[in-house]
Amino acid sequence: MTTTSAAGERVPVPGTPPGLVDAFSYPFFQTIFDRKSRRVGLGMDVDSDVLVWSSPHEPVPLDELEEALLCMAATGLTGLNLGDLDPARGMSTLVQWTTRTWPSSCSNHGTELFFTNDDGTYMLNMFGLVPEPGEIATLSGKSHDEQVRWIVELYRRAKVELRPSRAPLPTKLPGLFEFNQWNANKPGTTLFIPVTNTTLEYINLLFIYFARSYAFTIVDEQHGGRPAGVQAAVDSGRLDAGRTMSIAELEQRVLSMLVVEQAFICQNINLALQAMGLGGWTFTGYLARFVMGGGDVPGLGFRFAEARDGTTCPVGLDGHFEAFTPPYYNDMREAVDAFMSMKWAAFEEAVPKPYLEPDKVAASVPRPHQDTVELVKDYCQYVHDTYGRFPVYLDPMYQRLTCQAQHADPDFYAEYYPPGALTAQHLGHMERWHPDLVGPDGAPPPRSR
Repeated sequence: MTTTSAAGERVPVPGTPPGLVDAFSYPFFQTIFDRKSRRVGLGMDVDSDVLVWSSPHEPVPLDELEEALLCMAATGLTGLNLGDLDPARGMSTLVQWTTRTWPSSCSNHGTELFFTNDDGTYMLNMFGLVPEPGEIATLSGKSHDEQVRWIVELYRRAKVELRPSRAPLPTKLPGLFEFNQWNANKPGTTLFIPVTNTTLEYINLLFIYFARSYAFTIVDEQHGGRPAGVQAAVDSGRLDAGRTMSIAELEQRVLSMLVVEQAFICQNINLALQAMGLGGWTFTGYLARFVMGGGDVPGLGFRFAEARDGTTCPVGLDGHFEAFTPPYYNDMREAVDAFMSMKWAAFEEAVPKPYLEPDKVAASVPRPHQDTVELVKDYCQYVHDTYGRFPVYLDPMYQRLTCQAQHADPDFYAEYYPPGALTAQHLGHMERWHPDLVGPDGAPPPRSR
């Protein structure tokens, strides 16, 4: 935490690391241009005949403050979204009024962050958290010590322990690519795993495509291009037979909107790593089903459901993070009802909204016509009845990117790189953040052999 001196400079509040001042003061554009993947951390060995390395230092885990700053940079609350749309055209697409540190289509924010370290495996349950009434921006107007206190408190509120040990993730093929095996999920590291509930935005998007003004006919390319559960609406003229889209194309659109959420989260972590002087990188070396728990290791412990063709897909983490699909609902009609209940509860009077006249704006937002609701249900039920899963081609719970944070090993970079591979933030990190752990020469703790 920091305060302001008489000269207007940020100085640390007693008891907090001076490195916090460094992080909060680091220039934004410098952060962008200094960002690099830095894969070698304290305590790591590089299995190479060229870059031969065995770290002389013990691995040093991130402390709570470091982890809280990274987590909230990744996916913290940023207040109420402005909803600066015509209430009659466009605002009905919004899923909620809460915004986070990354943009999300229709403000659905269906991606949650899981992470694991030496002490345990956790998720941040952010979806149920809402800003205070009238809170357009969460950090504005707060002093620096209030900002950091708020970040840590939010982190503690959202953090849910899933197991009291590091996640049992793959350590070899096929679950983890060979070139990531030497440093992924090692002691001292914190591994971040964003996971996306694809059914949230998928169902929301269907209300757009099936609305009277759009009237798309979704067809099943695996069954001769027949309408996917909406033949009666095509016959009656409610849907436009000349305006078609295949299930595959629809789900490709859903994926293209949602996969970027994980990229935004990982990029936020990467920028925070640089500002704080930590090492780490974003990678895709894990196979998703192994990370989720559908391989030869428990992974994150997600439930898998069997489709009609005998394959399985992750549908949720029971009691914590569940897709809008069976087995959490009896059928897809019930799942759509649950989605509707969740979404439109955000427009109720008691829920904070950003406007000076919130009730006036909310009352002007049109609800979907009942025939549109029935079309969404018919389509979703057709998909699940036909394929035994929803979606058809995407996993209901989708995982692609991982991002790891660690304390960079300065000796490795001094051995193999010219000056500049590590910035002053990295070189001074241990002394500025963990002065109790460094020796008289400012070096990290020596490794026990």
